[in-house]
Amino acid sequence: MTDPIENERRQVVAAAIRRQDGPWTKGRAMRVLRAAGIPGPHDRAARRVLAHHHSTGLLDRHETPGRRYYTRKAGS
Repeated sequence: MTDPIENERRQVVAAAIRRQDGPWTKGRAMRVLRAAGIPGPHDRAARRVLAHHHSTGLLDRHETPGRRYYTRKAGS
């Protein structure tokens, strides 16, 4: 079973992804979590939430040397 705080993180970031276009990085997700007042640590949580949304089909993952970012999947 998923931790209630983790569920809240996922919901907050998913809502932001649906409202805001552009690339999603760990840093951007961390800013969203902090702005929502969700308890940290945000670094690993942000990576985990983005990976979750990729695995569920909300995000596409892109990797370049030294950088990983996500974009909202078309139709999501």
